[in-house]
Parts: sequence; C-alpha cells; structure tokens
Amino acid sequence: MEIAPYVFLAVAPEACPFSASGISYYRGSFLERFRATSRRANNANFCFNSARSVPALVATVQNRLSIANTLTGNFMQRSTHPTTSVIRRVGFTLLLGAVAMQAELASGQSDGEQAQSITAPKLFPAKTLAYLRIDDVRELKEKLGESSLGKLANDDELKPILSEFYGSLVNSTQRMQDVIGLNLDEVLSIPTGELAVALLPSSNGNRDSDADDEAQNGRRARVPAVAMLLDAGDEITGVQVMIQRIESSMPADFQQTHKEVDRLTLHRFANPNRRNQQFAYFIDGGVMVGCSDPDQLETMANAWLSGSSDWETLAEHGKFVSIMSRCVGTEGERPQVSFYADPLALVRQLAPQNTGTMIALAALPVLGIDGIEAVGGSWIVSPPDFDSISHFHLLLSSPRRAVLNLLRPKSGSTSPEDWIPDTVASYSTINWDLASTLQGVEQLFNKFRGGEDAFQTQLLTPASERIDVDIRKDILDNLEGRITVLQGFVRPVKLNSGSNVYAFRLKNPTYFKDNVLPKLMAVVEERIEVRLESFGSLRVHVFQVGRGQRGGNQSETIRVPEICVTMIDDYVVISDSEYMMRQLSSCINGTLSKLSESIEYDLIEKRISAQLQEKECAAITFARPEESLQLFYELARDSNNRERLRQVAGENGFFKALLAALDNHKLPPFSQISQYLAPGGGFLVDEETGLHYMTFSLRR
Repeated sequence: MEIAPYVFLAVAPEACPFSASGISYYRGSFLERFRATSRRANNANFCFNSARSVPALVATVQNRLSIANTLTGNFMQRSTHPTTSVIRRVGFTLLLGAVAMQAELASGQSDGEQAQSITAPKLFPAKTLAYLRIDDVRELKEKLGESSLGKLANDDELKPILSEFYGSLVNSTQRMQDVIGLNLDEVLSIPTGELAVALLPSSNGNRDSDADDEAQNGRRARVPAVAMLLDAGDEITGVQVMIQRIESSMPADFQQTHKEVDRLTLHRFANPNRRNQQFAYFIDGGVMVGCSDPDQLETMANAWLSGSSDWETLAEHGKFVSIMSRCVGTEGERPQVSFYADPLALVRQLAPQNTGTMIALAALPVLGIDGIEAVGGSWIVSPPDFDSISHFHLLLSSPRRAVLNLLRPKSGSTSPEDWIPDTVASYSTINWDLASTLQGVEQLFNKFRGGEDAFQTQLLTPASERIDVDIRKDILDNLEGRITVLQGFVRPVKLNSGSNVYAFRLKNPTYFKDNVLPKLMAVVEERIEVRLESFGSLRVHVFQVGRGQRGGNQSETIRVPEICVTMIDDYVVISDSEYMMRQLSSCINGTLSKLSESIEYDLIEKRISAQLQEKECAAITFARPEESLQLFYELARDSNNRERLRQVAGENGFFKALLAALDNHKLPPFSQISQYLAPGGGFLVDEETGLHYMTFSLRR
C-alpha cells in the first residue's frame, strides 16, 4: 500500500465519488511478462508524450503582477548553507510561479494563439540534476478516486470525518489567505494538467553569494536553478483579489522587466541586492514555464516555440531513457508520477568550491562511487489488475568497482520459512553474497589504512579477543547469506508497538549454537541480566534494554524493548519483543497457521512470479497494510492518546484539524476500513544496468 495517495486525497476529496461495492480480491489470469529490453525504450515515450489540450483564452484583466514582501520575505533571508539555499529557491520559484501564472492567465492570450504541446522531459536539458513530474494532475485525482484509498475516503461512515478534517485544515491556513487572497483548497486546485519541477545546473557565476560576500567568505556552492512547468488551464478563481493584495505590498526596489520572444512575453523579477533571487516566466495557452535563471528560461522559450531545442533534452538523455523504460506499467501504462536524479552531479553542484571539496570529489573514482549514474522511479495508480505499482531503479555503470562491487544481491529461495506465522504484518527476505561483500570491505579498508592485514589486525582481532570468539571464522564466515525480516504489532497497542524479528541463516548452525552463542550471551550478561526462558519448544535468551531510564508515565505509552535471541532450524533469530517470539513458537507447535500456506501470500507470490517470468530475484516483500493502519486506528480511539496529542499539538494546524475531526465524529468499526485494503508485495532484481525494485498492491 502506498502512502502518497493521502496527499492527493487531501487535495480534492470530492474527486473520489466512488462507493464500496463488489469487494473481493482480483483472481484473474496472471499478467503478461515484462516488455523485452528492446521494446522498453519505446514504452518510455509514454513518459514524455502526454497530450495537452489548450484551454480557451480567458477574459483580460488589466492589472500587472507585482511582487509582495509578504510572499518573499522568508526567501530573502540569507543562508550560507547550499542545501538551505536550494530549498529557499524552490519555494521562492513555486510561490511566485503560482501567483504569476494566475495573473498571466487573467491577462489572457493575444490573437487566439495556442501553446505548443511540448512536455517537461522535452523541455528541460539533459544535464538536469533532479526532476519530479506529475503527468496529469486531473487524471491522477481521478485515478486516486478509483484506488482503495479513494473508495475509503468516500465511505459513508468515514467521509464526514475526512471532510471535517480537510475543512479544518483549510481554515487553519487563514494566514495564507490573508496574504494572497486564496485559501489552501483554491491554491491546490490551480494545477489541472502537467506539473513538473526540476533543478538545473546554474549558469556560470551564479553562486549563492554576492561579490563582496565571496571576498569575505571564499567560494561558495553554486546554487542550482529551479525550473517548473505548470499546466493550469483556466483555473483563475480569485485572481483579482490576489493581485490587489500583492500590489498593495510591493517592494519599491524590486525590479520588473519584460522581453518579447516571438509571441511570448518573458517576465523577469529581480532583487537588485541579491542576484540569486530572481525569477522569470512566460505563459502560453494556460501553461506557465518558469525558471530562477532567466537565461535558461529564454532557451526554453525558444524550444517551446519551435517544438525542439538546441540543447540535448532530458527525453533524449540515455540515462533518463534507460531508467524510465524500466518504470512503465506491466502493460506499458505511463506513470502518473515519475522522478529522476543525477546524485553525483548534485553533489558537485551543491558542494562548496574549495580545496576540501576538490579532494573529496577526486576520491570518488578511487572508491568507485562515480559508477552511480542516476536514480529514478515512478508511481502508477489504478493500472489494470492492481491498486498501484511503484518502481525504483538505481542505474550503475558496468563493471562495478570498489564500493559498488559490494552490492552483491544473489538469487536464492525466497519462500517463507515454516516457522513464520500468518499473523505477521510484513515479511521480507533477501539473499546476499556476504562473503564477496566482506572481501570487498576488507580490501577497501586495507587500501586506505595502508596495510594488507589492517582490517584483521585493527578491527577483527581486537574485537575477537574481547568476546573470546573468532569473529571471522565463527560468525562472518558462518553466515549463509539469507536474511529474513518480519514485523508484527505488540498488544496492547502503544506508540512503539511495532516489533521486528531478524533471522540470519547459518552454514553450521549446530556449531554456532553450542560454541558461539553461549559466549556472546556471557558477554551481554556482564552488563545486563539475561534470562533463559522457554516459549514452547524454543529456548530463548531474554534481556531488556533501557530499563530504569524511562520515568513518569512513559511505560503506559512506550514499550520497553525485550531483546530475545534463539536458534530455529538453520537460523539465529533475534526479536525485540517476547510477543513476537511467542508468535513464532505458536507457529512451530501448530497453534498458528504458516504464512507460506496463506491465501493472501499465495496471491502475492504468484503475481511476483508472473512478473519475473521464470527469472530469479534476490529479494521479495509481502505486506498487509491493514495491520499497520489498525495500530493508528487503535491509538486514535484511545482518549488518553488524544489528550497527549492535544498537549503537543500547540498551534499546529494539521494536528488541530485532526483532533477536531476525531472529537466531533465517532470512528466506525475497523472492519469498515479494512474492507478496502488488500495485501501488497515487491521484489528486487540485480540487472546489467543496476538494481531494480518494484512494489505493488492488489485491488479489492
């Protein structure tokens, strides 16, 4: 189950006019195999070529856009930290962009001209540092309405609660409405088509400092330019009010200039005292394109007019195409949301321009980190047969060197072990070539510490002597490579009820049980009391951490972890609660059913197999979202928890709105909520181009 839909349901809950009906798992035929690599590049074009309708021209409004101190005051403050500067610039660009877009829409287009249908990947340059795009905001809202969360939001018993929460949240943004004349709901309704934001390499000399600052503080980081494309159609509600508000508080020294490029008018606003605080935009056919670098905007304007660009675009960039071709739907559906980033280019852009940075960057090739070419992914809502699908792809150069050579997932069994109960909230397992990873770590350590045996003599030998265990022979070399992680929720519910179980498969479990585990527990017992307890057939070492460090009534709301260590078959198993260890014991003695025999898990496993098409994966995941949601449900029903939330909420608008909704409405039975939720899963594959991780949730 994805978390992102909550955001968009809050944007427009009324866009989900669906009632609950026909609730059942999808049991249709398995999906077709993934597209062959030769066809994926063609499928990637779905990420680029969404059609954009050109809205009718709106009535002319004579007022020109002005910049308000109240809008930009927070962004005018100086900061020496490059990351802070980027965040400030993104906010500055988006805020002015939304205001400028509505103002320009109000002024209308001339001569009935229409905009070119060119999308963000064909507009932004190939050297884009980072990029986030919603293909079509209106379509995304519609798809969310078809999803399980959309149906959940429109449930007759839940809708009054969510409606009051959203209404209270809108009312809590009165300060924003006082400034710009629009409330939160009206601002969020502005985008109706494509929405994209990108970080671009800064122009020469565009650093986050003035000339006198550079002389005093040295060379600082080059702050990336922020570019955006926003298709708003004819959403111009409240423009007159907003323009009046910002004109009344316009800074006297803020400069405004205009430049004509064919039919486009490029508007530029600049703070003469801070050269990195500038913004330029143009509007064409209800679409606004803006950038904090006016020179780059002019290049984009020419591309917009001609339908092509003088520079290589993101859509033509090999890295971008390679990632996006792996991030389409199972039947070629284009994603509603996609992202892309060049991590190393971002580091080079944001890092201060000094000697220390140059030394650090020079070390990247030695470490092999320069082999990280790009990252990207997508989110697809309500595709055929699924509730949602997410992709994440880490693009790596080949062959992998140094640090990247440590990424060693391997194929292997991923079926749940027989002692895993059907009651778990989530199950994950991964197969990893730990021996090769350890060898790579040792080689890197020896290389930088100047000795062939540095890793052994400086790390392993001293640690082995302290615990009377040969760490290399008895522990590291004994790890088989499979690691399984489970999660459940301890009852009664507390804030940290989530409990994890970690299981490590061993090559020689008998030797570890008889010769290694007792010595490790003896070391622990020197500092903490260790109890040996029996949970059914399991003999478990139990000790608590943090005892005596929590005062007051925290024990009523915070669970004290109970570390449990035992051996089950070929695994050494570690849990942070007796509750989860008892669950494992109950599964072993047959009181609880096995996860491997669960109908829900069988559905997920078959979907994964259908995607892999007889290929092997390194890891899989299985999750029941209703288990996690029930934790928050029970916490919300507890009046004591509400009172504690009220004490810490203060003037926070979000929590105040949430408390108001919970106080005025009774939560329905949890079964009313869980009927909309279906299990999900995912898998990790090690490919020639890098690592690919896909997750999905089923449709009820």
